Amino acid sequence: MKHIVIGGVAGGATTAARIRRNDEKAEIIMFERGQYISYANCGLPYYIGDVIKDRSKLFVHTPES
Repeated sequence: MKHIVIGGVAGGATTAARIRRNDEKAEIIMFERGQYISYANCGLPYYIGDVIKDRSKLFVHTPES
């Protein structure tokens, strides 16, 4: 079955992962207007608090990964 997911980040990535768990052969296409489809949301307080210096350390997945 084919699925189209509009929007990445938490909701879109969770949806795509759930589809994949339920159907390993599903064709999943995700559209995201931003550069990154996922980031470490739980790491934001550490970035804001200057514990994590490099913002790119928060990015988990790009379309290529």
